[in-house]
This record gives sequence, C-alpha cells and structure tokens, in this order.
Amino acid sequence: MSKRIFLIMVLVFFAGVCLAEENFIYGSKGKRDPFMPLVTSQGYIVSIEDELFASDMNLEGIIFDNQSQGMAIINGKVVKIGDNIGSYTVLQIEAKKVVLSKDAERFVLELKKEE
Repeated sequence: MSKRIFLIMVLVFFAGVCLAEENFIYGSKGKRDPFMPLVTSQGYIVSIEDELFASDMNLEGIIFDNQSQGMAIINGKVVKIGDNIGSYTVLQIEAKKVVLSKDAERFVLELKKEE
C-alpha cells in the first residue's frame, strides 16, 4: 500500500512540475544564428559583425577637422571614410554626423547630446 501511495505522490509531483513549466522565448537580437556554420566551405571564419543593423549602431564620438577627412567611433570601433563596419561603408564624416552606405542605401548616424 505504501509503494502505491509513494508512486501516486511522485506522479502528482512530476505532473505539477510539467504543468508549471514556463515557455522560454529565445531573444536572438544581436546574437549569432546557432545553426549557421562558424567556418565557410573555403575555410574562412564567419564574422557575425555582418549582421549589424543601422539601428544597432551607436555613434560615440567624432574627431573632425576641416583640413582632414576626420574619424568617428561607432560601437567602440574607430573608423574613417572608406572603412567598413559590418556590411556598412563609411561615406562621409561631418562635425555632428556620419553617413553610411549599404546596398546603395544611405544611413545617417547623428551624434547625440549628453543630457
């Protein structure tokens, strides 16, 4: 009789655990697709930086001089005109903004004021 009660209690416990389980939702923003290979068929290492969106980029600073082309800091990386950040190319650096290009589209990152 006690084995039967023990078995029923174990079944009730596991049923309660299974019913109380929450659905986990994977937030993939900014993370690499786990099913994408890390190395190409030619043996090159795949860079996840290509998956950047313009909305993910943060213009942190600009070094600008009218005499030179200037430099910018985007997501902690120092870039100049012609450099790539992810799949975007830096087209123009001005005193308060940076213009990027991707697939013939232009994107403007503006320097934000500290509040």
